[in-house]
Amino acid sequence: MKTKYEYIHELWLEQSKKISQSPYNWIAFLKTAAYMFKFSFEDQLLIHAQRPDATACASYETWNDKLNRWIRKGSKGIALINNDNTLRYVFDIKDTRSPEFKP
Repeated sequence: MKTKYEYIHELWLEQSKKISQSPYNWIAFLKTAAYMFKFSFEDQLLIHAQRPDATACASYETWNDKLNRWIRKGSKGIALINNDNTLRYVFDIKDTRSPEFKP
């Protein structure tokens, strides 16, 4: 049985091959990557593979502490690979809400 890290690593390898197979796949990737310009290329690939409609991603701590938004209950994070071969998770803005329910 594969670990979560192995699954995400394989997903990254598959996605890197897939986006170069056709111009349509490349354009679809670029649409996601345009919103994720602060992330590395590898992170952009994983975000596109797991949630191609993502528009603004940040860590749990960033959403809660800096942006004053809460992660919705039941939301699943987007797994990214760290340099030390561990996973970290980011959440899209669609996974958050304002504590005061403001838009």
